[in-house]
Amino acid sequence: MKPRAQNPFVISGNRLIINFLMNRSAIALSLFITANLSTTVQAQPEANSIDFKNCVLSTPGSPATARADCGFIEVSEDPDDPNGKKIPIHIAVAPSTATQPEPDPVFFFAGGPGQASSETWVMIRDTLNKIREKRDIVMIDQRGTGKSNKLACPIDENMDLNAELDLEYVAEQTTICRDQLQADLRFYTTDIAMSDYNQVRAAMGYEQINIMGVSYGTRAAQVYLRKYPETVRSVVLDSVVPMQLALGQDHAPMLDAALAKVFDDCYNNEQCNDSFGGSLNQLNALAAELRKEARWVIIPDPVIGKDREIRMSAETLAVAIRFLTYASETQAMLPILIDEAIATGSLERLAAQALLVMNGLTDVVARGMELSVICSEDYPLIDTNVDHSDTLLGSIFLKSLETQCDLWPRGEIAQDFRNPVVSDLPVLLLSGERDPVTPPHYADQAAIHLSNHLNLVARGQSHSVMKHPCFEKITTEFIVTGSTEEVDIACVEKIEASPFFTSLLGPNP
Repeated sequence: MKPRAQNPFVISGNRLIINFLMNRSAIALSLFITANLSTTVQAQPEANSIDFKNCVLSTPGSPATARADCGFIEVSEDPDDPNGKKIPIHIAVAPSTATQPEPDPVFFFAGGPGQASSETWVMIRDTLNKIREKRDIVMIDQRGTGKSNKLACPIDENMDLNAELDLEYVAEQTTICRDQLQADLRFYTTDIAMSDYNQVRAAMGYEQINIMGVSYGTRAAQVYLRKYPETVRSVVLDSVVPMQLALGQDHAPMLDAALAKVFDDCYNNEQCNDSFGGSLNQLNALAAELRKEARWVIIPDPVIGKDREIRMSAETLAVAIRFLTYASETQAMLPILIDEAIATGSLERLAAQALLVMNGLTDVVARGMELSVICSEDYPLIDTNVDHSDTLLGSIFLKSLETQCDLWPRGEIAQDFRNPVVSDLPVLLLSGERDPVTPPHYADQAAIHLSNHLNLVARGQSHSVMKHPCFEKITTEFIVTGSTEEVDIACVEKIEASPFFTSLLGPNP
């Protein structure tokens, strides 16, 4: 009997493959600094009808916390059945530090799909501090995430942590998740969730808002913009998902394209080229070796603090590399990590770095909500039979997606859902040149139909780029002015990639 694969919803053991199968948007690394917000609930607009109370926000897996004001509204799970089941929608507000804040707050749309906006705040708050000097920041946990009837999948504690991926087991665990969730999974789509957001806006007494989305959150923001344009003052889209795209179809070729950019930059850097100029060829050779025979490595698990044995297959290697491409800082480590793996035959450090990057995502992403969105909105347009065997990643994501979505209830999607959003409101689009999941040409597709846009690309950067000091400054100015023409973008030309590591101690000084 062949060994059974681990639970597809758990990050443990051979977690690199399994977490990737459903995680669409890795969380950008950032420093966690406890916020210093007031311990009393700040004044809301006079028309506000939500009972806000002081609360403490946190991100799963992190000790950091941040004070905020939190409240709930109730909405119908089925929007066409107002007398049916109700679910809570959780709202967190990081109040402006101004005595008299501007009347149009920023509504933040989290990524994933499956991340909760309120849990993301402790990671993004430093980026938005300048914006908070004039405006409240409102974070709504999208239905199915955080404290909004979270659709979290159960964990199989008896699984084989290091067995090969088994699609039959994936199907079994998907069925268990589906059957244990106390929800009608058809009603957790983006379109319905944006109706919730508008109910929150109205209940809080805001006539207009500024909307800001990252990764999948850019899709949510575009849906909101299309449904309620009269309520929107400005839009920020970071790492853009165009509406016409079935996100996931091109994960494998987009990873290869991002890696090509990383290694091209290495070739064009004298020190990196001298030391690691052949690292892309080395990576391809290593993947070919692992396709023939997987290796076992022992590494310290940063979560449990003990050594653990990890099975490194070609798929595991590909997913490890993919997680390391989500930030410029970890992209800078790729040439030396690959060179070390080839030179010494040791994969321990490569596996450990990847674990460090992605550990904890299990608790952050609500897998059930993620499946409800993906299977309803993306899967019907995805060709799961496309041949990606010539890519580093191959077809593991597509095959797992097919297995899970064939079992998952799907919500109805409007006929025009995939139509590009057309607007003349000011829109700021931000992309990273080396983004492996939402590359710059995705933003170009969305920008065609946005007549009043500013579309910027950060050279040498990866996914979720608003945190870069230049883009933080530009985003702040854009929201303050509400204009694409009154923003100083000179700093964009000065953006550079993180310098390549020339030794395990880091880059040359």
